[in-house]
Amino acid sequence: MDLVSLAIDLLSIAVLIVVLFLGSRTVRAFRQSKQAVAESASLLTIIVSSLTSRVQASESLVSDFRVKLEAFDERTSHVEMEQSNFRASYLQVLRHLQDVLSNDKRLILELEQMKGKLSTIQQPRILVRNEPSREQVASLPVPSENFLANLTPTERHTLDILRREGGKSPPELGRRIKKSREHMARLMKKLYLDGYVDRESNHPPFRYKLNDKVDSILENSEKSATEAPQEKA
Repeated sequence: MDLVSLAIDLLSIAVLIVVLFLGSRTVRAFRQSKQAVAESASLLTIIVSSLTSRVQASESLVSDFRVKLEAFDERTSHVEMEQSNFRASYLQVLRHLQDVLSNDKRLILELEQMKGKLSTIQQPRILVRNEPSREQVASLPVPSENFLANLTPTERHTLDILRREGGKSPPELGRRIKKSREHMARLMKKLYLDGYVDRESNHPPFRYKLNDKVDSILENSEKSATEAPQEKA
């Protein structure tokens, strides 16, 4: 019985030793696990803090970007409104200019028509008023041999054109020597009344040509001018 009791006591002691060993191992493992948990919690805290700072920075950037975008939209809207107003003003000015141009064209057309009517009404009266009587035509002077000295350069040029190219009207002569129609009409009337040219008065505008006397004098003058240099040579 003592051996049995001793064996039981030894077994109990052995079991107690095993339990104590396992308990110490369990306590050590628990302590290590608790430290690991604390370290993990500390690491997670650091990560969360970093992410929180990052989120706050991102939110600040997003907020700034939203403010700038709203300001840009406002400026864009303002610019579009100004462009719309400018385009409306431009179209209004363009329409006004088109109206003015149309009115000017219509006015020019009306004035041209009026000018044509006045020309058809007044021209016969002017011609009749300026037309010399038969007695005046019969008494026109005959140019002398030295009449060239009394001519102006324009009159001499006009007579030269008539001699080379034949009869012409005042408008045709005006275009040749760069003078107005009215100026040439007065000049040709003077040459006619002075006896230098003859006038064909069948219908207006009158045509003027050199009379035979002046033509002969101009021809002799040209021959003399041509022969003079040859005699000197």
